[in-house]
Amino acid sequence: MARLSGKIALVTGGTRGIGAGIVRAFAAEGAQVAYSGTRLDKESEGEGFVAELTDPHAPVKLMEAVIKRFGGIDILVNNAGVGSRASEWELEPEEWDRVHAVNLRAVFFLAREAAKSMRERGGGSILNLASIAGQNGGIAGSPAYATSKGAVITLTRSLARRFAPHRIRVNCLSPADIETDMTAAWPQELRQRLIAITPLARFGEVDEVTGAAVFFASDESTFVTGQTLSINGGAFMS
Repeated sequence: MARLSGKIALVTGGTRGIGAGIVRAFAAEGAQVAYSGTRLDKESEGEGFVAELTDPHAPVKLMEAVIKRFGGIDILVNNAGVGSRASEWELEPEEWDRVHAVNLRAVFFLAREAAKSMRERGGGSILNLASIAGQNGGIAGSPAYATSKGAVITLTRSLARRFAPHRIRVNCLSPADIETDMTAAWPQELRQRLIAITPLARFGEVDEVTGAAVFFASDESTFVTGQTLSINGGAFMS
């Protein structure tokens, strides 16, 4: 039997890269999958919802729309995020707020709204996407990006404790550099520098993240909560 058969999942930022890969993997494992993005991909295997997560009201509206359409939710993947390359000397308050609005604030409010439905359904799984930048302080990204992702790791632990009585598990994936259309556009000098500090000496592939996502979403991880799994080729070892 498919590992997510009968489950209803929402993947934010599911239109490309890791998010799109998770949508495909969940669908292949039998889940009904909704995904969100600022623009929708008509070729996606899931059902799309437009959401601009810089809007403070967007998380509640998105979750209400998904629950109205599917009747509830069992799995939430907080994958949507925005990057920032602004240096510590160039970073402006508006950029700081934009990054934290999507990468942190939306993660909390989406998780809380999903947990309300999961509580009624007897449990569920929330999976947050952080980054190696939240563990090592960041190399390619700005302090705004690194701090937002570090906070996601802490938020994961906080929510895992608070949601555990309702059989809601909260875990985190922390990838390093994964081959996507975004990283493909990075300067070659930066790519080589990042590969040089990675013991496995390459960028990861999307499929090397999606398997972990399926594990955390499925009943194979029912005794796992509050954990962060690093998927980084050894670039950061804790």
